[in-house]
Amino acid sequence: MNKKETIDLLLYNVALEHSAIVQYLYHIFLITDGNITSEIESIARQEMRHLKWFAQKVVQLGGRVVLNRLEDMIVVGGPDWADMISKDVDAERMAIEIYSRQLELVKDDSVKRLLERVIKDEEDHQVEFSQLLEQIKKNSPEEERPTTQQDPEVVQLLNRFLKEEYGTILKYLHEFFHAKDCQYKDMMLDLAVESMVHMGKLGEKIGKMGGIPHIEVDVPLYSGGALQEKVMGELSYEQKTGEDYSQEIKTVKDPDLLRLLRFIEHQEEYHKHMLKEFLDRMRKLTVGDLRKKDAGSGEKGL
Repeated sequence: MNKKETIDLLLYNVALEHSAIVQYLYHIFLITDGNITSEIESIARQEMRHLKWFAQKVVQLGGRVVLNRLEDMIVVGGPDWADMISKDVDAERMAIEIYSRQLELVKDDSVKRLLERVIKDEEDHQVEFSQLLEQIKKNSPEEERPTTQQDPEVVQLLNRFLKEEYGTILKYLHEFFHAKDCQYKDMMLDLAVESMVHMGKLGEKIGKMGGIPHIEVDVPLYSGGALQEKVMGELSYEQKTGEDYSQEIKTVKDPDLLRLLRFIEHQEEYHKHMLKEFLDRMRKLTVGDLRKKDAGSGEKGL
């Protein structure tokens, strides 16, 4: 297996892990028992690490990370919780089979070690999901009805925000994997993590209202150009997102929902502050470099 084939294999694994995360998020949002969802969330966090490791390996080998997903691998199941969790058991089983086959093909020793580690994790996840499934079947927990009455317009609004946050996560993670500037890289990861929190809170609210979260985005909002152009584009995007929250807050009556949207709006405001500060530092450095060049040119002319 040559380097290009190894990169393609790793990109497939990025998409596979992405798909598992999305499936598990659906179940976190739709299952109302906190003891169950905390177990699923713990596994989803580990899958996020797998995605990160596979993506970083792509970059190390000279490839470009694309945060695609495999739609046919996202199987939500339901409506009962046992069926949902059984789909998660299946997802882990398939991942183990796929990674085990890859292990026989890969020549790169570092990638082989990574696959071995991930397989062990997935084997543990399969056991955890199987135990969770048996627990649900044994205890037959009463599946709660929505705690609030569903308002289609509110659910549609929350899904619009959820899709925006999901797109933001993909955008900032893409920049994180490819950034050369360490400060910019760190900032992109921070913003992606906060957007994950926003997405989680929105999804949980939709689930409690009896709605179905829409974890999808039309096109990942990747930005191109020089670093300064990227930051300016991200600042413009954050400004628009913040305006969306501010505008919709005016129409919200439910106090819990209002508190949630204000919480997100406040954090979006700080995102703009972080990007502005970084942009200002870049501009100061650029001006400083130009002055040094001008001074150097003047000395040569004497």
